[in-house]
Amino acid sequence: MKNRNIFKLGLAVGIILLAAVLRLYKLGDFPLFFDESVHYVIVEQLIKGNYAYDPAYHAPLLYYSLAPFVSVLGKNEFALRLLPAILGVLFVASIFLYKRYIGDKAYIAALFVAISPIIVNYSRFCRTDIYVLLFTSLALYFILRYFEKEKSFTEFKIDRDTGFAVAAAVFLGLFASIKETFYVFIALLGLYLIFDIKKMRLSDLLIACLSFFGVYVMFYTYFFSDFSVITDFSNFPAVRAFEYWKGQHEIARIAGPWYYHLELLLLYDFPALCLAGYTLYRVFRGDKDTFTALFAYLFLANLVFFSYMQEKVPWLVVHIEFPMFMIAAKAIDLKREGWKDKVALLVTVAFLLYGSAAINVVNPVNYAEPALYLPTQYDVKKAEKFPDEAMVCLYTTVAEYHPLVFYLKAWCMGDLNNPTTNADVIIANQTASQKLESYLTGWDREKMVVRCWSFWTQPKIEKIPEFLAFRKPFADVGCMNFTVYYSPDFEELVEDDSKIT
Repeated sequence: MKNRNIFKLGLAVGIILLAAVLRLYKLGDFPLFFDESVHYVIVEQLIKGNYAYDPAYHAPLLYYSLAPFVSVLGKNEFALRLLPAILGVLFVASIFLYKRYIGDKAYIAALFVAISPIIVNYSRFCRTDIYVLLFTSLALYFILRYFEKEKSFTEFKIDRDTGFAVAAAVFLGLFASIKETFYVFIALLGLYLIFDIKKMRLSDLLIACLSFFGVYVMFYTYFFSDFSVITDFSNFPAVRAFEYWKGQHEIARIAGPWYYHLELLLLYDFPALCLAGYTLYRVFRGDKDTFTALFAYLFLANLVFFSYMQEKVPWLVVHIEFPMFMIAAKAIDLKREGWKDKVALLVTVAFLLYGSAAINVVNPVNYAEPALYLPTQYDVKKAEKFPDEAMVCLYTTVAEYHPLVFYLKAWCMGDLNNPTTNADVIIANQTASQKLESYLTGWDREKMVVRCWSFWTQPKIEKIPEFLAFRKPFADVGCMNFTVYYSPDFEELVEDDSKIT
């Protein structure tokens, strides 16, 4: 028994270390993507005291949590991504809490999450999604703990179960303070739990609600410095979030087919999806427990909702993957005699690990990967090598200059109606470069590939083997290309800068 416990401890530590390696390996080497650059600008505004909540850029907790890392580690990719990577490892560790409900299958679930290509990717990315997964995992665990014992709705009592309710509420409050998908999650979860309302104590429910709103108000009032965001109904965060995202859905800002997320699951998680499907089959046959019923419901509910929503972006698939991996692990029973379960586990792990290595280690900016949205290319990092004294003038739009401006030290926006050559470097988009050519005789020039894309919006089954084997794109590749113009005096500036260095 002792040796078995030591083996299990070693296995858990090994899975967590594997998760850490995949998330931290060369974390700061690849360039910021568009959203990451925007998030840095907002963190910078917060540090200067100019932050205000805008649902287009998600909730305050992201920026409050990143500010200390940026303040201490400075302006670099690693500083922005370190906390998401740490939280990604903690998310893997949180899966072991579910040993209470699924026994040793928690190790399988944790392994799936640790090596999932898309979950690993968004643990290496300065976005809100890995926060959401961690908070969701912990909230659901404490909800399951709370409902282990029957209670009377009218009974007033404060005990350990009250603590579980408060813990769940706090993590839900953190979720609500990081991303607006909370309102979707709580609606879906509430629909599931409404039938269990009488199994709760009203007193616990009230205490939990107070705990939730304590966290919620703390972040949305910027640590109790501006109560107008909760006293003015039109300015209330939930109202603003609903109105904004409802508008985005109606205009189909980032439209795609209903099967968009299903495509990603098939490409990156196919064996795990099959295992989850087997568990669903058993659930519909009546073979279920509290854990399996809850996670099977969340898997299907999230899949249906995000398939319906006209916001088709790859990071949303992680909200479907988490419950999918949990019920996929339930399908494997290594204690059964025979080879099928062992083969299923090996095939799933190999498939996930291969995809994870391809997207996160071999080429983290590969535009052929549907899981990467408009990946920034390495060309952009040329900008950080410009001399400190070099004045760079941009001829582009605000919507296009991220993440380029993150890497520039001294820059200005140019005006095509009144072009200037009073700069050391000029970076222009394709439209502007056509107009600037006549002004920049004698200037050296080179192409800068900013970001590329190859959207798979229509299934092309015949290209799947080529993608899986060689990570080749499914469709034509498009790129946003800039032209970089170097003034005749630029080389001299570079030489002076190198002497100073």
